[in-house]
Amino acid sequence: MRLLLWRLLAVGGGIIGSASMPTTLQRVLSVVDKAQVLNHASFGVGFDLTASYGIAAVSFSNGTTVTLAKVSSDDGYDEVLQRLSLDSSRHLSPPYEHLFDSWDDMPRQLLRKARKAIGLPASHDVGLLAKMLSDLRSLVEEEIGKPVESAGVATLNLVALYPEDLQDAFEYVGLRYLTFPVRYGVLYETSAAYAGYKFGLCSDYTNRSACKNEQDDMPDDVVMAVLYTRTALTVSLSIMASAYYLWEPPYRHLLDFSLGYDARPVNVADDNYWDAVGLRLQQILIENPYYKRPAKVLLMGDCVRDKTFQRILKKALNQQMRELPEILDRGSEGVAAKGAAEFAKRIPYDPYRF
Repeated sequence: MRLLLWRLLAVGGGIIGSASMPTTLQRVLSVVDKAQVLNHASFGVGFDLTASYGIAAVSFSNGTTVTLAKVSSDDGYDEVLQRLSLDSSRHLSPPYEHLFDSWDDMPRQLLRKARKAIGLPASHDVGLLAKMLSDLRSLVEEEIGKPVESAGVATLNLVALYPEDLQDAFEYVGLRYLTFPVRYGVLYETSAAYAGYKFGLCSDYTNRSACKNEQDDMPDDVVMAVLYTRTALTVSLSIMASAYYLWEPPYRHLLDFSLGYDARPVNVADDNYWDAVGLRLQQILIENPYYKRPAKVLLMGDCVRDKTFQRILKKALNQQMRELPEILDRGSEGVAAKGAAEFAKRIPYDPYRF
């Protein structure tokens, strides 16, 4: 039996899934007084697993939400995200849509169980995600002086990142994976950033019935979400009702790992890169000419406040819209993590759980 397990592991990518990934650990400057933090009995922790880094935030019961830790990744982590963005990486995954899907997916599930049975992460990809989570958790615990037992997590909209991958990554590092009543089964960054910018959430989350009524009555809000980091540019045109409701179909979402900040040309006079960025920023609007124009632009990532990027963004919007929408960029580096932390804090009072 042991020989069979090792053969399965060899076929599935070997035992390297548990190898450590080189990362740079950082404490994000915090405005929180540690003594004050310790007095909060209730708090929620949120992570954002985004392109080129992971970041953690904590939301406290008094309404304060802060980013506390950032982990910059090396190539292994970003290679996983890039691969999971490809249609060719898609596969069956629970919950299954058809009767025989579980049978067809059994070999892959057996391999995952075999790896877990001998103390390895469920897959190589899960191992790299788990390493990022572990590093973030350690830094948060050091900052607040309390153990972190559960967390919410926001991620890029990746076609081949499934709930089971996140659940298994959390399980591997001993964290409870918090689930939210969101459309896609995974908390995408657009939803988390919408909440992080303080939209789409009820004013008094401790009053479940009033909270549900308030959120159910929220009007549709068309938003453009833009992520810009060292390794990626993403753009989406989405509908938000409350922060829990996101409609972001594939044809209104694009992700480009060739147009990150680090891909800028050495020669500043070379405009090809910025021309390509400008075209990408316009593409969603061009391809949806009859769709309602966004009222808000949600900026995410650690590079969106670059002056040249801001200029290119506004130029792109002006070319496609009569009026410039509201552009939100304050705290953009960790805004999705803040939103995930806010979701996590509200779990005990979630009006959609019965």
